[in-house]
Amino acid sequence: MTMIFAAIDPNTLKNLALGVSGASVLIAIILMKVISSVVGKVVSTAVFVAIAFAGYSQRAEISDCVDKVKAQASSSATIDTTCTFFGQDVDVKVPLPSK
Repeated sequence: MTMIFAAIDPNTLKNLALGVSGASVLIAIILMKVISSVVGKVVSTAVFVAIAFAGYSQRAEISDCVDKVKAQASSSATIDTTCTFFGQDVDVKVPLPSK
């Protein structure tokens, strides 16, 4: 998985996490129409809401990692750092803000 996300920018990871959240909510809504039993609807909705929450929390974790790197940086070049994304170490290129 590290090879897939090798040296990816943080905005792409944030968008990916947001996409996971949105897709899981959409799937939960579709399954509520398809599943006929109440217990099945509750269980599937709980599972997909948990997936959506996990995706959103990963988005916040990437933002925190990037902000921490930007706060510690002093040069005006791009820095490669390692953040975690769904438990995997991912190399992220963080562009430094211009002063």
